[in-house]
Amino acid sequence: MTDLEQNPDAPYRKLRSLADSAPSELAIWKAGSACLHALLLSVAVRYLREVRKDPDRNSGNPGSEPRNWANVTARLIEWSYLYGNQTAVGSLTKKDVEDAVSAAQDWEVVEIGLQGGRADRVRIFEDKQGLAIDPISDPSIEVVDMMLEKIDTENPEENDRGPSLEPAYAFFRSLQGRRNVHAHIPQWIGGLYVQHMKNYVAGRRWEVPTDTDLGGITVGEAIPLIGTLKGMSLLQLSLFRGEPTPNTAYLGMSPDTLKRTLRRYNPKSSAIDKFIEMLTYDGPGGKTAFSSPIIPWDGQLLMPFPLLSDGLEERMVLRAAASNPATSGKLGGSLGDLCTKWRSRLETVPGVRVASEVKVLAQNRRKIGDLDIVTLDADRKTGLIVEAKWPIDARVLSETWKQEDAIDKGREQIRRLKREIADGAVVKLPPDWPPFDDIQWEWMVGTPRFLDSRIVADGEIRTTSLRFVEQLLPVNSTGELLQKLDTFPYPVQGREFELAWKRVKVNGTEVRCRVIEIYHPAPSPPADRKRSKGWT
Repeated sequence: MTDLEQNPDAPYRKLRSLADSAPSELAIWKAGSACLHALLLSVAVRYLREVRKDPDRNSGNPGSEPRNWANVTARLIEWSYLYGNQTAVGSLTKKDVEDAVSAAQDWEVVEIGLQGGRADRVRIFEDKQGLAIDPISDPSIEVVDMMLEKIDTENPEENDRGPSLEPAYAFFRSLQGRRNVHAHIPQWIGGLYVQHMKNYVAGRRWEVPTDTDLGGITVGEAIPLIGTLKGMSLLQLSLFRGEPTPNTAYLGMSPDTLKRTLRRYNPKSSAIDKFIEMLTYDGPGGKTAFSSPIIPWDGQLLMPFPLLSDGLEERMVLRAAASNPATSGKLGGSLGDLCTKWRSRLETVPGVRVASEVKVLAQNRRKIGDLDIVTLDADRKTGLIVEAKWPIDARVLSETWKQEDAIDKGREQIRRLKREIADGAVVKLPPDWPPFDDIQWEWMVGTPRFLDSRIVADGEIRTTSLRFVEQLLPVNSTGELLQKLDTFPYPVQGREFELAWKRVKVNGTEVRCRVIEIYHPAPSPPADRKRSKGWT
């Protein structure tokens, strides 16, 4: 009997061992405090190459390739905190930097194995080629989820509120070829960039109410401050485009300077201190750099533009606020209120009636639960009950598992309520509705944007996303909607996509992971399906 047969966890433990040792052994950490500065400079150069491929990225909107550099940047920041020494002084080489950045680019493969193995979402095995990571999921559903994600990544919101940045571009063109332009920027240039991005962020459709408490600061108070940071970052990117040097590679300043700058552009704000606190990274194990793009390092606050150009500002601040146990409860209430979007969409189905938060009472009149969204088609004597979950959108793999956990909780709630109703619990439908038992009900768990690609047993409670349902509307009945969900033409392997192995080397060991390669041209949602137009 082989070691693997004796201990099926051995491949995961080997991957875990490689992950613990490989980043820590990179030569760059001997450079002390210089390591993160050098890494961010290298990332800025590579990020700029991607931005130059796509002129639309000049606006600061998100894009899939630049977003990948946000992943690399966050990973390098975490490693610097884990293995670097901010108080030490040392030397480094170009190869040291390139090795670290290349390792961070490849680390996604390792991360899938680590996170997925911990959550039993992947199968890890070892063969003659090395370690292999095979996600346990339906790739056709994953492809659909990737296509729907383009609503965020390929349908960027235009900043039609102005002001135009053309006067700033003209100023920079007039100084083309001069050195140290960044040291002599007129104040109006900074104001123009900041106002441009403040208007852009304010003009976006925020799903949570502006009075939502994020922990001493409301969403409405955070919006102009986020716009200010994004404007400052976009200006820094423009300076780096014109003069790529270490001095322009990322936004960096002392804590007092950041406070003064935010106050200059937001003189009436009383939430600046709370805003900085909320978005400040505090090291591995706490908030991620995605939700906390203000990075304390070597006495300064660094703000790399890949982290501030992600384009999903609402998710960033909600994740930052949710990491604080003192505010996560209130935030959960605000997110729960968003479940009414399911109601507004289902109300567009002709001939149906929709109710929300329908109480389920025990025989002694004690409340034992709610039916979130109940849709009745009285003529056909059919109905749809949606257990709506609205977790914050995932940005990293560990957050994806939280989405799946929310779905599992929803399924368990449905099972419990169905048992209670079968045992005699009363469903308090609106007075003019027929009795609950006279209707043929279909139950499902609904998320805002996440499609669950896990392979489940036949007969398992259905799950889908509102974003997916919106692509199937309009329909003439709830039965037609369910039929469309059942018969949707999911992408076919070998026709729309293929499965391949992505291979990386980690300390001499080959690690490969199954990845999806989508054939081009890949389908995209219609260009008008934007959040600003009311789509999820």
